[in-house]
Amino acid sequence: MKRHKMMTAIFYGVVLLLQLGLASCKEEFFQQKPEELYIHNSDASFVISKFSPMEGSESTEITIYGDNYSSNSSDISVKINGKPLEVLGANRKRMIVKVPPGLGTGIIEITISGKTVRSTEPFVYTLKRTVSTLAGAGVSGFADGAAGVAKFDFKSNAGMDMDSKGNLYVADIFNNCIRKITPDGTVSTFVGKPGVEGYVNGNKDVALFNHPMDVAVDKDDNLYVADAWNWAVRKVTPDGVVSSIRGQAFAFPQGLAINKNTGVIYISSALGANYHGGKIYEFSASGVLNERGVDVPIFSGGMTVDSKGNLIIADNVSSVIYSVNTATWTRTPIAGVAGQTGSADGVGADARFDHPWGIAVDSGDNIYVAGCGHRFEGPEISASASNIRMIEVGTNKVSTIAGGDTQGFTNGLGGVARFAVPTGIAIGSDGVIYVLDKGNHRIRKIVSE
Repeated sequence: MKRHKMMTAIFYGVVLLLQLGLASCKEEFFQQKPEELYIHNSDASFVISKFSPMEGSESTEITIYGDNYSSNSSDISVKINGKPLEVLGANRKRMIVKVPPGLGTGIIEITISGKTVRSTEPFVYTLKRTVSTLAGAGVSGFADGAAGVAKFDFKSNAGMDMDSKGNLYVADIFNNCIRKITPDGTVSTFVGKPGVEGYVNGNKDVALFNHPMDVAVDKDDNLYVADAWNWAVRKVTPDGVVSSIRGQAFAFPQGLAINKNTGVIYISSALGANYHGGKIYEFSASGVLNERGVDVPIFSGGMTVDSKGNLIIADNVSSVIYSVNTATWTRTPIAGVAGQTGSADGVGADARFDHPWGIAVDSGDNIYVAGCGHRFEGPEISASASNIRMIEVGTNKVSTIAGGDTQGFTNGLGGVARFAVPTGIAIGSDGVIYVLDKGNHRIRKIVSE
């Protein structure tokens, strides 16, 4: 025991210097008094009792709890999958380590004085998501041009989609036109005249729209537009020639989805269940129009179609993500519970959404949801929904990949980034995620590690 106390005194100066140099937000946690310093007792065992968080991406700081560690972090080696993690600080019962890039999911291994212990549960490594701005000056208005110069007017919820060449098409709802954004962020007006309402078909020089709310692109890069105030769905060829697919036959269309294999178009209405019973319009490639319904009314914000032909719906009112079999029109909840709002992550019914809106699927059928927080039938907007969520295919595990429970504008790593009422989402063939950030009048870009 005397020898142990003497060694503690010897190491105190060294450990104190190490503590003062910690580059971590947890630094104060390890500013210990001399009598609190601890040197590992090599004659006794040490353990891992738990760690938190249990999942994260590059730069995540994991707190590991146990006993008989060491205040001298250089005594400690921590690895996952054979890859070392930086030890930011430690004492007898806790240590903090930092996750390196490309770590992978695996068991935590701690080695002290030649002995190794392992966690019973794995640390789940998730991709690092980095948020940046693709285009938009951050104020409402109209301007074409380079990324930081361009202006949009997203006073109401709107959506977007992507063609096969990586160009984004955005429903610029209050500018009454469709904007095109190239991969480098350059913005131009594809069809419509800024600030001019109308219902005119023809080439891009004459065509007019009236508050377009959403767009969807088919396999041939034809663009379909939910032209809300015209009660019409319009078709735009890649050359910019505009036509109407079925006159003015749709009650205030606000959401579109296309089955790229069959050419079937699905259309949701903004007029709610009181007008059309919460049904979905189905428009076949041959021009047949049907109204489809499921066992409960669905008030859809965004819609998309997965690789199996299922219609994936963000129900804005019930705050549930549904899958609808378009052969039988049976409904299956994927995540969330009807009438219960929140931002909790979890599996299926354990997760909560807050009036979601935008939705998209990637090449592996993982689902991405833009939080929104805006119930279309009321003025309330919940700041806690300013996030982007991912629903893992097969497990229905929901996780927050970017944004948080406060509105704002911040670029950076997923959890640091901030959005303001995100309503549209699209995913490129390379997995890059694009978000229509309504409140910030910008288009944001999320790149995964």
